[in-house]
Amino acid sequence: MRVVDRCFYCDELVTVMDNAERVNSSEGPRAAHPECNFRAIMGSVAHIEERCQCFVPGSTETDPKGMTCREAARAAVGAWEKKRG
Repeated sequence: MRVVDRCFYCDELVTVMDNAERVNSSEGPRAAHPECNFRAIMGSVAHIEERCQCFVPGSTETDPKGMTCREAARAAVGAWEKKRG
């Protein structure tokens, strides 16, 4: 498995099998897992479910507790798919 880069969002290794996307960052073009790029743009599970401070004043909800950044990114994709049916 050939490593391409580290994901700009989760910092895990990105391999050629990950269908990585190239994104611009403050450090220049970087690799990103598709789910991590989605999470960076669309927000946390709580945001997608409208439970974050954007929707609920004083809320401290973000990603599910105990998840890695990449797991939370996958959860955000799942929450979006569930919401959009």
